[in-house]
Amino acid sequence: MKTYQITLPDEFAAFVDRVLAEKKFDDVSHLVTYALGYVESELADDAHTDLDALRKAIQVGIDQLDRGEAAPLDMAAIWARMQSRLAEKKEAAHARDHANAPS
Repeated sequence: MKTYQITLPDEFAAFVDRVLAEKKFDDVSHLVTYALGYVESELADDAHTDLDALRKAIQVGIDQLDRGEAAPLDMAAIWARMQSRLAEKKEAAHARDHANAPS
């Protein structure tokens, strides 16, 4: 395991302090590990994005809207799904961090 020393702008330092005070992460290492895992996942997702397929899918949605085939969004369900995915990613990062911790 490698150690890094970083300098954060005041607003990020305040955010880290608040997150730790709210007991959302055990320590700074867990928070940074989670954040880096998220960035890694996002970069991997971006690398696999087929822009032409994405454009076609968007056009399908636009065409459906034009035909009046849209259903109302269930924001509560969307929020719940997002919270669930966030919790799963946090647990995975936590488990990954503990698996890599020196004994």
